[in-house]
Amino acid sequence: MGAVLDTFGLGNLVGFDLIFGISALVGGLLFLLWFILLMVGGVASDLFDGLFDIQIGDTDLSFKALTFQGLSAFLMMFGLIGLMISEMDASQSLSIIGGLVAGGFSMWVVSKLFDTFKQLEQDQTMDLNNAIGSTGTVYLRIPASGEGQIQITFQGAMRTMDAISRDGVEIPTGSLIEVVDNIADTLRVRKFKNEDKKE
Repeated sequence: MGAVLDTFGLGNLVGFDLIFGISALVGGLLFLLWFILLMVGGVASDLFDGLFDIQIGDTDLSFKALTFQGLSAFLMMFGLIGLMISEMDASQSLSIIGGLVAGGFSMWVVSKLFDTFKQLEQDQTMDLNNAIGSTGTVYLRIPASGEGQIQITFQGAMRTMDAISRDGVEIPTGSLIEVVDNIADTLRVRKFKNEDKKE
């Protein structure tokens, strides 16, 4: 580990400075990895989308900011800003607070950027009725009563859309689904027939 830190000029760090340095290094490398995979054909989307779809009991905690991109941005900015403040001979608590604020803000910005991209994607003269009959996969778990998200291809593009369960049953992340209706810009879906036969 020491040799790796020396390679990136972090070998002389101790205490919380070492934590900041490792955080910045890990976050930066993860963000770079995601960017490279994205450039080689969208592999990053398949690997990391929905990675942090968290469920506790019947509560759906699908934190939209807590994506792979958001987490890597948080680690990177937490480490960089925390280390920068610490190098200015500020107190340890101020360095931690500054790092947390910077990391949280960067995570929020990433979340807003992806929400904006999603909205732009949906606003391109899209008729949701054209999605009826399409098949796809569950991107964020669809609870028995409530909304989740699906990924389907219609009108020549893959889209991530809000969806509810037609049959009032939970549909887990990754399940195959079929769109059966569109109500107030929310798609009603059911498990794909082949998926039902597997169970």
